[in-house]
Formats: sequence, structure tokens, C-alpha cells
Amino acid sequence: MSEAAVSPASPLTGGTPSPPNPFAGLRDVVSVKDKLTQEYHDAVVEKVFRPSWFLVGNVNDLPKPGSYYVLDVPTFNISVLVQRGRDGEVRAFHNVCRHRGKKVIPTDCGFAEGTSSAHTCWLHGWSYTGDGKLRSVPDEKQFRSVDKSRLGLVPIRVEVRSGLIYANFSDNPEPLDDWLGELAEGFDGYYSEMEKVSCWSIDVRANWNIAMDAFSEGYHTVFLHRRTQPKLAGKSNPMRHKPVVDMYDRHIRSSNPSNPDYVSPPVEGALYGLGYKQTPAVETDFSMLPPAVNRTRYHPWFFDIVWQFPNVAVLNGSHWYSTVTVWPIDRNHSRVVFDVYGRKARHAGDRLAQAYSRALQYTVSREDLAAMEDVQRGLESGAISDLYLSLQEFALQHRYGLVDELIGAK
Repeated sequence: MSEAAVSPASPLTGGTPSPPNPFAGLRDVVSVKDKLTQEYHDAVVEKVFRPSWFLVGNVNDLPKPGSYYVLDVPTFNISVLVQRGRDGEVRAFHNVCRHRGKKVIPTDCGFAEGTSSAHTCWLHGWSYTGDGKLRSVPDEKQFRSVDKSRLGLVPIRVEVRSGLIYANFSDNPEPLDDWLGELAEGFDGYYSEMEKVSCWSIDVRANWNIAMDAFSEGYHTVFLHRRTQPKLAGKSNPMRHKPVVDMYDRHIRSSNPSNPDYVSPPVEGALYGLGYKQTPAVETDFSMLPPAVNRTRYHPWFFDIVWQFPNVAVLNGSHWYSTVTVWPIDRNHSRVVFDVYGRKARHAGDRLAQAYSRALQYTVSREDLAAMEDVQRGLESGAISDLYLSLQEFALQHRYGLVDELIGAK
């Protein structure tokens, strides 16, 4: 894995970085002529998404044996059942009955969750245990070729790292630790101490690259979010240049600055005064952070953002983290999934702080979603054929270049 850290004297803050320069070799002009075509979409799905590992949850989403959730993945047209078994192990299966192919557990807006030691397909009553075994078949004697020991739910490879659940949908995946590289370490005691506060998803009329672009730079935040988060930028860093960037072969981690002069509005200040400070309040106590979050202990710090190639942005704060996952549906549509987590609540004050943070993040996300559909329409018009990207948009440059390399684009 290659790594380069950007110091405060980087091009992002008007200086010159110490070698190695993480921006060397990145293209600041990206052609979009082929990015909306069917050929590009098909190549991305098979050569970029198919072999990848994907972040699909947190172990605390499965708090006890029998807990499960179902996630529909439109990119591969599959439904994934993730469950904690009686033995405490986390397993995943295709949510498909072995009888006639119906979903065993119905989903609403691509998701379902609950607790059960067994799952029954309501089309004909075939039932499966929590570890995927076929438990019972009604009127079994009428079937000549059914061997229950061979007809359990089809497994999907999942592994857990630092409290996060990863899935892979290929036949011969790269080892997860190799895939994560440096991001496999340094998060102990962080994600595992968080609980889900909220989640929502929406299908948007935007290519997956356009959707990911919306969560891959902070350049837009000063403008697009000027009403919902008007005081994110301070006088010393008005464009919110990133002070620290770690760029690896696939993934990127960066620290985002806060406004040291930020003063919470009255309602926010009152609610955050009752519990853990959530976004966008400034936290100066880093004692609860693991080594991999704000690794330089930069101040004034807001949150880290980790781009896990190809489709996830993870925002890591002092007492919260959130993920944005983009699943390609077709060449012009994507599903964007938001999951918000907070440090495990100690009392009602923490719950109130989490509720405020959830509402704020939902409001901000709606601004991003509207903007990406406007970008889609603009690129479809054919009026422009190139994107001109700044140093602040290094994550876009990195992703577009890596995808082109993997699919063999010129």
C-alpha cells in the first residue's frame, strides 16, 4: 500500500507538501463522455464492484442471538440476510427460498430487520433456522428429490473487523485484511461502541459516480449547505481545506477542519449540553478516539472521512459516525443509503442529542440528493464533456482514475 500524508503546509492550504506528493499522477481534468454509457456501467459492475468487499453493517445492528437484518443490493439484484446465530456468529445468506425463489423475508424500501430463531417463506411455508439450515418442508413426502441437509439458504461470505461487517459477492475474494490495508487497524473500541440512531435510503436519478462525487469533497459544503450549516468554515480556513490526507492504493482517509469559533444555536447547544456532542458541534476532548481517528490529533478538528473504494464514505466523529453507501442500479440511477450511529446512549440526554443530530443530517442529505440529480441532467445534456477538478476534489480524481484503470478505459 502506498501512503502519503498531507501536512498543513500542503497545496490544499497554499503550500508545498513534503514528498511523496499524494496528488502526483492524479488527473485534474476528467472526461465524462463515456461515464453515462451502458458499456461503462456494465464494466464497472463486473470489474470494480463484483470483486470488492462492501461495508454492510455494524455488529451492534445484531445485538443478540436471532437478531437479523436484510439489505437489498440492486447492483447485483440480490437480497442479503445478515443474522447473528445462537452461537453468536455473524453469518449472511441470500434471502431466497430454495423451493421456488421467493424472498424468505419481505423487504420494505430495500430493508428489513427483526429478531427470530427461524424464518418461514410465506409462499409455501418452507422454514429455515437462524444458521441457514432448511428446518421443515410442509407435505415433504410429496417431494421426490428434496434433501433438507443440502437445501439450506445459500451462504454469502461475511467477515467482521473492528466491529464492522463486510460482505463479498464474488467466488474467490481477496482476503479482507489485504483489501482494507492500513484501514484494517487502529479502530478498536470505536465502531463497536456505537449504536444505530437512524437509517434511510432513496433511489435517485444519478449515475453512481455522480452520487459518490457528492460525498467526496468538502468544497461544496460552504455553498450548498450555507443555510443548514452556515458556520462550518472559520476565518482561518474559509474554504475548509483538509489538513491531513492519507491516500492508499484503493482507499483514502482525511481529517476535516472545524470552525474554532463555532457557537451552537440555542436549541443545539441545549440538547448537546445534555449528552455527547454530535455533529456539527466542536469537540476538543480526543481521549475517547482510537489511534486511526484524527490520527494526528489535529485541532480544530470536525471529523475524519474515509472513502472505502468503490462506494462508501464513512464520516468518523468524536461520538458519532455515519456512512453513505451508493449502489449502482443502472447507468443513470443509484440507491443512496444513509446510516447514522452514535456512541451508546447513557441516558435520555444522549437520546435527545442523537435525535437532533439525526434530523440535521437528514436535512443536509436532502440538499446533496437534489444537487446530484441536477448534475445528472447537466451531463446528459451533452453541453460539457470534461470535469475540471481542484486539489480539494482529490478523492474524485483518485476514484475516476482507479476505475478507468480497473476497467481498462483509455
